[in-house]
Amino acid sequence: MWTLLGAILVALSLGSTPHRVLTVSSYEYGFKAPDTVRSGVVTVRLVNRGKEDHQVVFLRLDDTTTVLRAMRTLVEQKIHTTGLHAVSGVEYARPGQTNETSIVLLPGRYIILCELPGKDDKAHVSKGMLHELTVVSSGAAADTVLPPSVATVRLTDYHIALSAPLRPGTRLVRVENHGSHRHHFMVARVLHNERLAEIDKWDGKSEPAPIVNIGGASALDPGYASVIKLRLTPGRYVLACVLQDSTGATPHFLLGMEIETIVR
Repeated sequence: MWTLLGAILVALSLGSTPHRVLTVSSYEYGFKAPDTVRSGVVTVRLVNRGKEDHQVVFLRLDDTTTVLRAMRTLVEQKIHTTGLHAVSGVEYARPGQTNETSIVLLPGRYIILCELPGKDDKAHVSKGMLHELTVVSSGAAADTVLPPSVATVRLTDYHIALSAPLRPGTRLVRVENHGSHRHHFMVARVLHNERLAEIDKWDGKSEPAPIVNIGGASALDPGYASVIKLRLTPGRYVLACVLQDSTGATPHFLLGMEIETIVR
């Protein structure tokens, strides 16, 4: 008995258990986060301690770029900076809110950042909201199986498919990118009686707002997946991807990546 207990305590101290929690605190304009984490499944917990909305996107660097060059181009807001692979993260957290997403981190160099726009329409990353992260190998014991979910969201070019209805409560939902472009998954609750066509015309600033963003999965490159935690109440929801394939291109939701679902 004591031998088993000792083994469990050693495993916990090494951080080798699945679903380890990586807490990232956001503020204007930066992150408080570890510099190093072990590879495998990690539950990213974004705690928004700022006064503006924030997100955290995990980008893995390949051998074609350096951290300095990647950070410079990201601050310049260049879409799809070469040498970076989006492995998802927490799409959204309002001030005082905490949201979670489970992702698989492979060994390597990463940058975490917030791409949401500020009140001046400039992305937070352009204000220096990014942080370097090193993922070290956990060895053969690394867990790469994401936690089970109640539904799966399949993202393609340009379509969103939901495998099962969403029910009220705290739910884990798997998000997979089966497309050839980078996508993300935004979940917003409809506040009034507006139709999708009316919501699509909203400028994101005027009041009253027709929707409120409650979370989702931040950007995923093709082939990547994550599991998000959603806190759902009965009502109408919009599920969408609003990314663009290049600067000035049509946002994905206007190409068909937008659906409405009712939680009941």
